Amino acid sequence: MKQTQQKTSKNDNAPWMKWAYVGIALLVAVAMVGTYLAPMFEKKQTAQIGNTAVIGYTILSEDGRPLVTTDQNLLISEYEKGNNKIFLTSGLEMPVGGQVSGENIAPVPILYPETNGSVSFGLLGFETNAISAGLVGMQAGETKTISLSYGENDFEANLSEEDIVRLGFNFTDWEVGGLIPLGLTVSPDIPLGNETNEIPSLRFGEVVDKTPDSVVIKYRYGSARVTLNAITG
Repeated sequence: MKQTQQKTSKNDNAPWMKWAYVGIALLVAVAMVGTYLAPMFEKKQTAQIGNTAVIGYTILSEDGRPLVTTDQNLLISEYEKGNNKIFLTSGLEMPVGGQVSGENIAPVPILYPETNGSVSFGLLGFETNAISAGLVGMQAGETKTISLSYGENDFEANLSEEDIVRLGFNFTDWEVGGLIPLGLTVSPDIPLGNETNEIPSLRFGEVVDKTPDSVVIKYRYGSARVTLNAITG
């Protein structure tokens, strides 16, 4: 009788023991999977006013042509298409939601074409303001196209043939739709000759009209394609 009871007890406990072992193993497995998946479901940091953002960007003309970029692959692609009117610059670090004077010019060193760091691209305050405002609510790794607005400023300049020659260009080479590198200072006016000791920042201007003795240059842009690489503060 005692032997029977012992045997019965052993048979009754065995399944529970097995389930216990399986249950523990399952809990461990679930815990391990949860640990690996946690980063996948972790909420990304969102840019808020007052943060500092590290960005990559591409400035596009009003008709969508890339003019300035931090994307080396895009630069190579454009050169392969025959478009050499594009600058490569480094990324930017800027305050999220920050605002400056619209006519401020922020010089960004041009990496290519190589200039030994002596020439910069000029980002206008209107552009940095639009980018900075557009960063609000973006998450790290997100890319967004931000429209650029210049208020009541048309940012156009009328240059005579004489002005163009003084700038060192050939008037006959300038055609409507062509892009011309222009130097800007802290004033939005285009400096001619040696009227200033400042080193101008370059921008591409588009020829929008031409007469037998003058041209109209537009140096406003359409949009900025911005990637938020990191939020550092």
